[in-house]
Amino acid sequence: MKITIDGPAGSGKSTVARELSVRLNLPYLETGTAYRAAGYLLLRGKGENFSLSWEDLKSLLTELEIIPMVGETVVKVGGKRLEGELRDERVGKMASLVGTVKEFREYINELFRSVIGERQAVVEGRDAGTNIFPDAELKLFITATPEERARRRYEQLKKLGKTANYDEILTEIIERDKRDMEREIAPLKPAPDAVIIDTTGRSVEEVLSQILELIKEKV
Repeated sequence: MKITIDGPAGSGKSTVARELSVRLNLPYLETGTAYRAAGYLLLRGKGENFSLSWEDLKSLLTELEIIPMVGETVVKVGGKRLEGELRDERVGKMASLVGTVKEFREYINELFRSVIGERQAVVEGRDAGTNIFPDAELKLFITATPEERARRRYEQLKKLGKTANYDEILTEIIERDKRDMEREIAPLKPAPDAVIIDTTGRSVEEVLSQILELIKEKV
């Protein structure tokens, strides 16, 4: 069974997808890591002064390797595993820009399909159920209120010892949602046959229990 999990930033989809992969012993494909890896390659190869185009990206992507594993997605560039590099703030900004290039999305979606093939898997992203695996047996759309998502992000930053402003985080989330839902290429939206799960005020275990019941119904 292929299970796709989509949703906005901060909804809890990554935590749920990763844990579901472990529970079911299935490979986990976190599509966002590929975008960040492409952002890293672009930043490394072109610096911050470039005109974003498919030509800029295409020659850099030959080094990219994506390996879905149980509980994690390993990304390698030229045989070297990327970890901390993907969490760099500049890389995150580059990843957002990369996502606006139509040819890149088409290329990377084909790469995702090839690395999964006919295998069962948990695939998490923004358009996994709508564009990457539209024939997946179970499609989930994980969401939460902007306020809940801002609170989670605020607490996460505080735990890391970073300065955080709840109101600023909330504004950023609302603005990002608007951009993601209104973009021309692969807008953020549930697949028509997706099960929508609101995680507001719910624990990861509660959400996983609901998903495992949905899987039982499908088997």
